Amino acid sequence: MQKVFPEGLPNILSKSLSPFYLLTGNDLLLLNESKDQVVHAARLADFDEKQEVSIANDTKWEDLFEAAQSNGLFFNRQIIILNLPEAPTASQMKNVAELCRFSHADLLLILCLPKFSKAMEKQAWFTQIEAQTIQVNCQTPEIAKLPTWLSHRAKAMELQIEPEAVQLLCYSYEGNLLALKQVLQMLQLRFNDGKISLARAKEVVEQAAQFSPFQWIDALLEGKITRAERILKHLQNEEVQPVVLLRIIQKELLVLLEITRSPQPVQNSNQPLYMGNLRAEFDRLKVWQNRRPFYQTALQRLTYKKLYQLIQRLAELEKQVKQEFSDEIWLELERFSAYFE
Repeated sequence: MQKVFPEGLPNILSKSLSPFYLLTGNDLLLLNESKDQVVHAARLADFDEKQEVSIANDTKWEDLFEAAQSNGLFFNRQIIILNLPEAPTASQMKNVAELCRFSHADLLLILCLPKFSKAMEKQAWFTQIEAQTIQVNCQTPEIAKLPTWLSHRAKAMELQIEPEAVQLLCYSYEGNLLALKQVLQMLQLRFNDGKISLARAKEVVEQAAQFSPFQWIDALLEGKITRAERILKHLQNEEVQPVVLLRIIQKELLVLLEITRSPQPVQNSNQPLYMGNLRAEFDRLKVWQNRRPFYQTALQRLTYKKLYQLIQRLAELEKQVKQEFSDEIWLELERFSAYFE
């Protein structure tokens, strides 16, 4: 199996077509662009029929099997796109394997799978197509990899972006590739010479950059309070419900409390948090790999006293939201963020 990132897909498609394309990840921009690129390349190779199906419990697999085995009256070659759920059932994957067995020169299959694990690599459906599959990683780049993605996209658009402008754009549109793509298009239209300085980037960066509650949490865990407060203001402008933020941070604090549970009584509340076998604890609590560094940073910075204060303050905030209906909740959330410093 050949593994590529979306930016490397056009080069692969220009050489030859494979019978199977596995698009893994859940970034809608990368998924749709990769899907469109494969379909376009297939069209050039006379694949003149396309069928796209979102797999569910009521999917009519017999119709798919029949379509895969027959040529239509008005077409000779066909593309079948399967949009699989995040956690497909064993029965669904058995049917996928059956569909893949019908593979022939006039059939091209695109499988879209939000999550692809090591365990899936051992399943029958995958082992039977592995040798003939191009896997495209359509996961949203993490913040550390986002500048590389942005630079590659800018180069393809013939834009020369200064490093400081790259940092500003990544900071403003972290986690939202669609918005990042749109702002690059705006820069391209506005500045004909293609030279994007920090000042030019600032002119077109929208103030309402999109952020998620989880990015607020990650900033808190890292102790980046200024960034956390900036994200919080965006969430307020987007009318995110404060109770949603409270529920998420409550879960994160309980994870921290569980991970640092000391086998010995805590003698001094100012002592550092206990860190035993972190990897085992992360595995036990099913903490995603890409989020573990945020927890590790928090564990190295916080004390038991600070952690208990955060939990107590959170309980007070929840009371304000539920019983007092306080209009000052956003200001209180900002003050709460400062406790993580």
